[in-house]
Formats: sequence, structure tokens, C-alpha cells
Amino acid sequence: MPNKSKFVTFILSVLPGVGHLYLGWQLRGLLFMLAFFMAIFLMDWVGLSLFTFLLPVIWFYSLFDALQCYDREPPAAQEPIAWDFEKQRMVGIALIIIGGLVLINKLAVPLLLKYLTYETLRLIGSSLVALLLIAGGIRLAWGKPISLQQLREEKMRMPARSLADNEGPSPRQPLPLENNSVPGQSLREEE
Repeated sequence: MPNKSKFVTFILSVLPGVGHLYLGWQLRGLLFMLAFFMAIFLMDWVGLSLFTFLLPVIWFYSLFDALQCYDREPPAAQEPIAWDFEKQRMVGIALIIIGGLVLINKLAVPLLLKYLTYETLRLIGSSLVALLLIAGGIRLAWGKPISLQQLREEKMRMPARSLADNEGPSPRQPLPLENNSVPGQSLREEE
């Protein structure tokens, strides 16, 4: 990228997303800015300190990603954000979880603090985390194991489904041999 400065990209990336905007990666820059300021909003206004760990993760990832984008050409024309069904579902689940956390933090906790002490609520929270850890340990220790072979087979089936509509051979089918030659046969033997 000859007309853009890597130093300016670094300086602008102090605010997540601005370095991307400078380089021409508008959609990526806007998404980084949205994620960063959404984490600040959730921490401050909503009072969910659970999202405190996201700030340095988003900040560092945005900085290093902007420096990586410096060496690449930005997309020529970016389409508006298209909602893929899988991503839409994940965003919906995330919004439900965040909404539930806000309700618990703003409504349930103040009501419970009227009747229970803070120490009792912390004890209940620690007990729930301990029960989840125990349940996860029981599942891992006595649950049905998943073999690596099963995972590999599932992984092999996925590309075959996506290539089924194409005209070319699937990755698992051997390519047809030309002139009925046998693999390993030299060219001199064919003549």
C-alpha cells in the first residue's frame, strides 16, 4: 500500500477501527468500533463488569489486525452487511444472554439484596459455578467419548456437501486416468 503510512496506521489504531478506516477497510473498522464501544456501554451503563476482559482483547486484536491489513488491498466494493442465517442466530442468542444478564443485574440482584446479604449472594454464585464444574467433570469422566475418527469423518463430509453442486469431481473421488495409464508407469513404457 504505497500511499498509506504504516506509522499513521499504527497511531490511528489506538482507537479500535480507525486504522482500518484509514486503510479503506470500512466494514471491518466499523465492526471493531462497534464491538469496543458496545463493551464499554455494557460495562458502564448496564453495569456488567463481566465484559471488562473484552476491552484489551478487542483493542490488541484491532491494532494487530490493522497492521496486517496494511499489507493487503482493501476490498473494491463492500456490500451491506448480509445476515447469514447462522450468524443471525448467534447474534440473537448473544442478545438474549446479554438481555438476561441486564435483567439479573438491574432487577433481580437489587431485589435479592433487600432480603439477602451480599455474602450470601456470593456464596450462592460460587456454589452455582462449583456445580457447573462438577457437572462438566461428570460429563467428561462418564459421558460417551467422541473419537477423533468421528470428528475427521464429519469434517470430510462437510466439504463434499458444498462441492456437490459443482461439476468437478468430489475431493474423495480419484481423478480419471488419461490413456488408461497405471500410476507409477513411466513415460517410456507407454510409448
